[in-house]
Amino acid sequence: MYNKITKLLENKNILIVEDEISLQEIIVESIQEYVNCVYTAINGLEGLEVFKTNSIDLIISDIHMAKMNGLKMSSEIREIDPNIPLIFLTAYDTDENMLKAIELKSKSILIKPFDKKQLLISMGLAISSFNDDFKILKLKNNFNYNIETKELKQKNEHINLTRKEQKLLELLIKHQEHTVPFSLIESYVWSENGATPDAIRMFINKLRKKIYPELIENIQGIGYKLTLK
Repeated sequence: MYNKITKLLENKNILIVEDEISLQEIIVESIQEYVNCVYTAINGLEGLEVFKTNSIDLIISDIHMAKMNGLKMSSEIREIDPNIPLIFLTAYDTDENMLKAIELKSKSILIKPFDKKQLLISMGLAISSFNDDFKILKLKNNFNYNIETKELKQKNEHINLTRKEQKLLELLIKHQEHTVPFSLIESYVWSENGATPDAIRMFINKLRKKIYPELIENIQGIGYKLTLK
């Protein structure tokens, strides 16, 4: 999979919008050998200008920045190009900002600190949205999840998922290997009526029975995370 990802990235132009210069330099150093060109900006205004004046294939942006934040920049970019892949970076954030990032159809939200492998995999998945090799998330016990169609299968057998179960898996996949707090799960999956922690717990236990228990890990008192290892 790693070789496929680097192959996908080799002709791509990447825009990095990050106001922490040391982190920006680390990201550039981590990815520059795999891509065609890396453009940088230190705030949303600069990022928007770079996007307008260059051919960009993927944007990696911090959320919190001076002058214009990453969400505002990305919202304006969405008006120009509805399909440009977006990856957001954040050390901490509110549920409101996380939901906004999802509404902007971001391909991934990376929680700082993250490593080079996580970054490259997220980039590959973002670039390859329409590539059949990357639409399918391979799970244990012969389960596969189609990220695009939101279909779950075990071998060739289709596993029925409710709309809420699809939304929960989508949220956990976007934050895979990172804990998603109860409050964000409630806001995203039960956006209309809300849900109690007990209701969320019962819902997740029911979903676990459809797949396998260790896929969704309970982080005591905080939330849940998708564990693929």
